[in-house]
Amino acid sequence: MPLLPRLALRQLRSQLRTTEWRALLLATWIAITLTTLLTLLGDRLERGLLRESANLLGADLVLSSSRPFDPARLNGIAPQLTENQVETTRVVQFPSMIANPETPDQPPMLVSVRGADTPYPLRGEIVTSPPQSGALPAAGEAWVEARVLEQLGLAIGDRLQLGYSDFRIAAELVSSPDRGTGFRSFSPHILINRSDLEATGVLAPGSRANFRLLIAGAPERIAALAAQLRPTLADHEQLLTLQVDQPLTGDTLGNALAYLKLAALTALLLSALTILLSLRRFSQKQYTRSALLLNLGLNPGQLLRIYLYQLLLAWAVLALLGLVAAAGLDTLVQGWLTRLLPQQLPAPAPLAWFSGATLGLVMLMLLGLPPILSLARVPVAHLLRGDTPPQDRRARALQAVCLLLLAATLLLFLDAPLAALVVLALLVVGGLLFGLIAQALLQWVAEPLARHLLLGRLLRLRLRQQRKWHRLQSAVIVLLLTLLAVVWVSRDDLLSEWRAKFPIDTPNYFVINIQPWQKSELDLFLRDNAIDSALYPMIRGRLTELNGKPIRPQLTPDQLGDNTLRRELNLSWAIGKPEHNELLDGQWWDSTPEQPQISVEQDMMEDLGLKLGDRLGFDIGGQQVDARITSIRGVEWTSFRPNFYVIFSPGALESYPSTWITSFHLEGERKQLATEMLRQFPSLTLIDIDQLLAQLSTWLTRLGDSSAMILGLTLVCGLILMAVTLLQAVEQRRFEAALIQTLGASSEQTRRLDLLEFLLLGLVCGALAGLSAELTLAGLHLELLHVAPKPHPWLWVLLPTLASVFFVATGVLIRRPLKLDQCYRLLKAQS
Repeated sequence: MPLLPRLALRQLRSQLRTTEWRALLLATWIAITLTTLLTLLGDRLERGLLRESANLLGADLVLSSSRPFDPARLNGIAPQLTENQVETTRVVQFPSMIANPETPDQPPMLVSVRGADTPYPLRGEIVTSPPQSGALPAAGEAWVEARVLEQLGLAIGDRLQLGYSDFRIAAELVSSPDRGTGFRSFSPHILINRSDLEATGVLAPGSRANFRLLIAGAPERIAALAAQLRPTLADHEQLLTLQVDQPLTGDTLGNALAYLKLAALTALLLSALTILLSLRRFSQKQYTRSALLLNLGLNPGQLLRIYLYQLLLAWAVLALLGLVAAAGLDTLVQGWLTRLLPQQLPAPAPLAWFSGATLGLVMLMLLGLPPILSLARVPVAHLLRGDTPPQDRRARALQAVCLLLLAATLLLFLDAPLAALVVLALLVVGGLLFGLIAQALLQWVAEPLARHLLLGRLLRLRLRQQRKWHRLQSAVIVLLLTLLAVVWVSRDDLLSEWRAKFPIDTPNYFVINIQPWQKSELDLFLRDNAIDSALYPMIRGRLTELNGKPIRPQLTPDQLGDNTLRRELNLSWAIGKPEHNELLDGQWWDSTPEQPQISVEQDMMEDLGLKLGDRLGFDIGGQQVDARITSIRGVEWTSFRPNFYVIFSPGALESYPSTWITSFHLEGERKQLATEMLRQFPSLTLIDIDQLLAQLSTWLTRLGDSSAMILGLTLVCGLILMAVTLLQAVEQRRFEAALIQTLGASSEQTRRLDLLEFLLLGLVCGALAGLSAELTLAGLHLELLHVAPKPHPWLWVLLPTLASVFFVATGVLIRRPLKLDQCYRLLKAQS
């Protein structure tokens, strides 16, 4: 082995016994493990969610239309489809009544009919019982879900009637992708060949059918095609993509994943701070050794290579250990999350396994280069006079550049640059500000102590002498406590906010497709069974006019992309304001006004730039209806109650064909009332959303468990950082304690002086951390987690208490008492 690597290995063995080197290794190992775990977890979740979204959509891209595709339209996009080398197929889906032809007296059943062409589906697979050889039913055959068989009393091989045609039931439809969007996805489904649709005679002009063009291909081809198709969309068309329209994701999962990124950023920052302080202390202790090696004939370049070899060797071992630890944790997390998806989570990209090792190397090199370069500039005279290398402008500039590069690396790794940049900026500004405030508070608290305690004057003097160190130390400790508090509290707030959104009486059943002639009987059924529910009419209409003119020319490009303009809206009318809506502005009508009035949802008002008094025009079945905006409502869309963007005053829409909708809560044995309702009203569509609520709750629980591991690593790293900080403080106090004891103070008095300083430091830093955590949580809740902020008064008590107890306990454990002869030797060595 060459001389320099052998010398580096020999020195590394001796340095493993030092506290700062052990802290450096442990912090680096945590950073590597955490980075690898988060990369693997994020990659698995993203691939799994995208795959499940593709399976649910039945394709990678879906062009959806409420009208039949014009042949000219399909011919117009054909060159783009050919250019991007994608596969396509067509589907028609619509609600319709089916019946059992053998029992004409039995009421028909409302189902969602899908007619598809081969190949189908383009993503995912159809599961039938018994399994079928073909991808689609043969001509004259149908695959139906179990609910159809149960309600109509049919079996495999029987026939069902759809329009003018009879179909033989060839198989039970167990599961299938491409169920459509909205309420139609919850209805019982039957699948037929699209070539059989014309003979049924059920599709006619004005039918509420959805026409879809399914598209599948390579990701880059799909992205390019989506960019080409989006500007050409008509009013009745919508483009569904995996990234934008993922059925499995939403605010809740987005908040949970945002929390994971926040926890990861916190742990990585703590690891970086621990590495930085450990390397700084390590380099300070290496001055004498470096001067000796330079005196023995090594040049600065060789000395630099020795320390770089040590860092690289340590990194290689830690990268292997971190990879093994991350693989074990990933196996545990994968076991949790696999139960949440219908299929096993996909394997991560091969490069994801090396992300932690790469980031660990970057952190060690960027943080280690400045202190190692300072060792190469140690003067040989340090052996005689104890001189330390001056920190010139170039050294400061290099340190600043390295820190900026590390910050950029962390931002790119977390894939949340804006949120992470804001957090980093707040940390830098907050560190400078809290350091100055903490120093002033320490001085202010020390004044009365100096008048009443024997050690008070020594404490006041120490605080004045060590003000620079206290600014740095206080800034680090305040930020550390703030980060730990933010990660812990935001996790609890996220879960509690989820539970608060869904109280015990949250509706768990929706009933749709209630016909007008069924309303009175259904009202009676709900009232007789003490089911708290309200029925709302629902009519489909498209927003077309604003103040008597077409609305699109009056809007900005951003407003034109609003979803309320791209589809038909569910409209309703009501005499009284819905109890679960909040009236934000304007006045609600008390009776039937002479001219139609409407109440509009707040977000729609803001997104389209509407104001009270504006007149909106809607196209309802080819007829125009105008109404004036007289009120603005706040709508909680996650309330699982019927909600509408627009509610009309009575008398405006009663003449138009409509259906009714309601929701209610049933629990325990009362759930059998839902089955009884379907027996009495077989044409209704009952949607049980308990499964959806349970799935979202399980997702949060699993992601919370995953984040708890990250939080555990974060806490370990934070404790290491605080211990390293206090160790440096205790080492700096040893010379001062030796001097005081030599002048007549006892060892017990110097111990009390140190502990009193740590107690005050803990109280001041804990109080400032409580303030900082409150401000940070408020900002993160509003901008990142999108939940309402709330105060946490217990932080103001808990953080100062825990910080003081930790500092005092750590000081007792790591402070070694000095005997008088040790004081003499220490003072002589420093002279």
